[in-house]
Amino acid sequence: MMNSGNLDLAISSLCSLDPKDPAGKYGRPEPNNRNNFTCNFCGKVTKGGAYRLKQHLVGGFRNVTKYFSFPEHVEEEVKSFMIKKQLAKSGGQILPRVTQYDVDDYSDEEEDCETLNSKGGGSGKLAKRPRKMGQVDMYFTPSREDAIKRRKNGNEGMQRGNCDEESRDKVCRDIARWFYDAGIPFSAANYESFGEMIESVGQYGPGLKPSSVHELEAPLLQKEVDDILKQMKEHKKEWAQKGCSIVVDGWHDSVAEKDFVNFLVNSLKGSVFTKSIDVSEIVEDVNSLFQMLDNMVEEVGEKNVVQVVTSYTPTYVKAGRLLEANRPCLYWTPCATHCIDLMLEDIGKITKVKDALKKCNFINDYK
Repeated sequence: MMNSGNLDLAISSLCSLDPKDPAGKYGRPEPNNRNNFTCNFCGKVTKGGAYRLKQHLVGGFRNVTKYFSFPEHVEEEVKSFMIKKQLAKSGGQILPRVTQYDVDDYSDEEEDCETLNSKGGGSGKLAKRPRKMGQVDMYFTPSREDAIKRRKNGNEGMQRGNCDEESRDKVCRDIARWFYDAGIPFSAANYESFGEMIESVGQYGPGLKPSSVHELEAPLLQKEVDDILKQMKEHKKEWAQKGCSIVVDGWHDSVAEKDFVNFLVNSLKGSVFTKSIDVSEIVEDVNSLFQMLDNMVEEVGEKNVVQVVTSYTPTYVKAGRLLEANRPCLYWTPCATHCIDLMLEDIGKITKVKDALKKCNFINDYK
């Protein structure tokens, strides 16, 4: 039977809580230790004050188990109270540790929990326990896009100062080893998609099952194709509204001894690749090149095309002139980069310049 002293302790503990705190409704403190609360539903004793009891009621915390037979309204009521309390403390911003219940074991926000002193008194405040940051916590962010944006702005080190350099070195070595094993060019690390992939893996945390060969070559590839087609629809809207340019990028494959042209469409929304064509058999045929350009204009839509840009080789010059004559609503424009290349080649043929270049090459080879 509870004596009067223990009853007074229990009553004073409940009175110290916020009147709206659901902990006082769904749990009761132990008479001899007001840090321990007993759940009214399952009888479990939680050690850590009213906050730990609320974690027990909500569930998803590593430092306490959840009883799964609570009425639905209880979990929602407790969760709502915790979020509102955190909002009040953070100036109206919900911190990740409040909304992400599945990764949070934060318990130093408990302010309504008291501990007994050595003489049995109950006036001492529970000292806040500093939380040890783990690797995932240091890199955790509400969204991958925010993390990438922060890194680009040079703020990636804001919360990473305490990160173990040895752990990062281990991760970087594993990534490098994969590059070496797969024979992937090191320049691939400059792709934005590489940084996005690393951020996604980090946010997922331990235990990620890697993509299988089947997933890469079938469902995931199809999803990527679907995404690109959706993006193309947005680009085509931009072409229709503000016009676009067709850019013909020619290149030679010295291994296969073949010539190709890549077709890109440029607008204010950006450049998109549309197709690549083998022109090895028609590279010197003006009429065939003209027909190829004309078909591309038809595919994009003549009313959308402002200009067609090609190299300044004689065959493309003639094909471009034919295109202008056939479609007077657009312009043929020689590629400025190719024109500059041709100018530099001509300059390099000047005797004095040619001799100077030879001497520079000799010095460079000697080194």
